[in-house]
Amino acid sequence: MSLRFKTALANLAITVALVYRWLRGAPPMALLITAIIMFPLVNGLLWLSQRQFNQPRRSR
Repeated sequence: MSLRFKTALANLAITVALVYRWLRGAPPMALLITAIIMFPLVNGLLWLSQRQFNQPRRSR
């Protein structure tokens, strides 16, 4: 899967979870704080997982 597709799915999952919690009556400030933490965290981890330095080293 491409990085764009993974990022879109991860962001969609976070959005759906936040909307579900909002519909269930969670306080808006808690949802805002959760969103501020979760979106950069998930996107940053996906970006780091695709970095070149995470690839296995070739034997010489």
